[in-house]
Amino acid sequence: MRSYLVPSRIDFGFRQTPKSFFVEEIPARSFGQKGRYAILKVQKEGLSTWEMVKILGSFLQERQIGYAGLKDKNATTIQYLSFPASHLRRLAKFSHPRIQILQTWRSNTPLRMGDLLGNRFGIWIDRIDTKRFGQLQKALDKIAHKGLPNYFGYQRFGQNALDQARALIDGDFFTRDKKLERMLLFAYQSDLFNRWLDERVRMSENGRFKLLEGDIYQADSKLFTPTQIPLEDFLAKKVVVTGLLPGSKAYRARAEARKVEEKYDEHLPLLGQRRAALVYPNSIKTRHIKKRAHLEFILPKASYATILLENLAGKQIDYKGLA
Repeated sequence: MRSYLVPSRIDFGFRQTPKSFFVEEIPARSFGQKGRYAILKVQKEGLSTWEMVKILGSFLQERQIGYAGLKDKNATTIQYLSFPASHLRRLAKFSHPRIQILQTWRSNTPLRMGDLLGNRFGIWIDRIDTKRFGQLQKALDKIAHKGLPNYFGYQRFGQNALDQARALIDGDFFTRDKKLERMLLFAYQSDLFNRWLDERVRMSENGRFKLLEGDIYQADSKLFTPTQIPLEDFLAKKVVVTGLLPGSKAYRARAEARKVEEKYDEHLPLLGQRRAALVYPNSIKTRHIKKRAHLEFILPKASYATILLENLAGKQIDYKGLA
């Protein structure tokens, strides 16, 4: 059972499907009409990013298709792709029932993983009467103010990946598939982060994340360890605490913060990095229609919308959703 800063325990229903879950990428840069690469704004439904890339790559006979992020299969998503502009004429003949090309640009550089500012989500939840809708709005206001624990969602782990990952680390599972091996290592790394974050949230009081001496903070994509706890800047959302994704190149916390972190630090054949412990949803909008509610909000890249739903429900969500 995960811990939350604002565990609202609102009773509602949710099941992720292309009809209930929408996400649109917010690119980190603008595009023009000149350049060696074509940039596509594409809407897909019921397909993973890799499945969509495979379909387009096969049609264009092109392997160099770039993308900025991986998006859920059980969703309707709008995202951006890139490939050599020489294929644009062929693309005019492309047709697929679950892929729609919305807009085309050009660029001198292809898209790379992480070329995003964030993602805009639209989610339908069920069993929401007038009273629960009021509770929902109050909880969202609190989460926007106090922050959302930045757990990795169930999508990160697959249905059996974490068990396989633990077996891989323990030497009880071996695969020659390097892509699978790397995916399992990332799942294991992400689980270590989640367990660290759960402990830190449980240490917190009155819905405010507890800051410790030796924490590593992030501001404007830069990491630093201050000489004293920057409480004022933290409350103003100018800085955010980071947690460890273990690896050979990752910075480690110090002092009191390190005592907690080292419980979840292991030697993994990965580079490692730091990840924000909290994110703050913004541009929140809500609608109430009969017994359903529609939530719209923006989160930074690499954050999970289903974690916000978990905070509202006060319990974890998996592939089965919330009954």
